[in-house]
Amino acid sequence: MDTTVEREPALELWRLLRDEAFASLKEDFTARVAECSLSLPQGKLIRELGRPESQRELARRLHYDPSNITSLADSLEARGLIERRADASDRRFRLLALTPAGERLRATLEERLAQPPAFLRRLTPAEQKQLLQLLTKIFGAQPPRA
Repeated sequence: MDTTVEREPALELWRLLRDEAFASLKEDFTARVAECSLSLPQGKLIRELGRPESQRELARRLHYDPSNITSLADSLEARGLIERRADASDRRFRLLALTPAGERLRATLEERLAQPPAFLRRLTPAEQKQLLQLLTKIFGAQPPRA
């Protein structure tokens, strides 16, 4: 066994999560978003629009500059996927909302993202269950009941 893993398992685990797992997840997410003819930022924005939102709130949640949200909104609006609506509580503000075509695309994207990434097939079902239990312990989530 690698002596680094034996001596410093937390350091090696963090390196794998930080450098390998995050990169693999981003690559997988980007590919699935591209299957829907969206860029990564467009896909993130579409996913955030479960309900109409202000551009300012979307920028805050996505950690984007508000001008980037404007540009993304323009491109998605040109494709008929979102629309700008007046905010009922303050008509000076505009909200971004999915159109019916945008809602269909969001549902398709969510279906694609719900499928486990191919790299998880490297683990046996028993190993997948073990990893789920360990990650649940770390992140405090309740595992789904079988």
